Amino acid sequence: MDEANLTDARVMVADRQLIVCQGIGSLVGQIDGIELGVFVTDLAALRAGLAAERGRLIVILGVRLADCDLATAMETIRRDNPAALVVVVADESEFAFIRAAIKAGANSVCTMPQILVSLPRILGKLVEGHSILPTEILRRLANETTDTLSRREHEILGLLANGLTNFQISARLGLSENTVKYYLKAIYQKLDVNSRGAAIAKYVAGNY
Repeated sequence: MDEANLTDARVMVADRQLIVCQGIGSLVGQIDGIELGVFVTDLAALRAGLAAERGRLIVILGVRLADCDLATAMETIRRDNPAALVVVVADESEFAFIRAAIKAGANSVCTMPQILVSLPRILGKLVEGHSILPTEILRRLANETTDTLSRREHEILGLLANGLTNFQISARLGLSENTVKYYLKAIYQKLDVNSRGAAIAKYVAGNY
């Protein structure tokens, strides 16, 4: 890898678990010529980190922060630091998050089993200006035929998983309770479940 290409890039690692940030950070720190930035575990820290960066930034993003999901984190990155490049790190079983990340504009995806081999290569390609997605991810996306959740449905499901009631969700999003119930019915149908608990279980597992 050409070290000169990496010297002007800093990498921020974001995940709800600090130990995960540290593990990924130790791998990033071994890449010659790249500068490791801050670790962030919640939305406030992510925003502060984005605001503090003035140069070329790559964000390595897990599927959740302590107080928000990947969709919210991606939206924050795109709003607060549009030039930042994003690599989403997810387990292969969390394909719903991978799909959502790609739709939200992630520049690359790295699956956990391949992280030791793939992450250094992905970072190098990003700095050179190339987005890179694993072949198996592209193949799976191309073969998908099932209905996926809309952005609003994804948002409501995330609030549901955070323990909010229908009333609290309606107040948070500026919707009527009946509208929230309509969205929940659609979510249950798409997830093939019939209860809040089952929907939350699928959300936590990334199986939606």
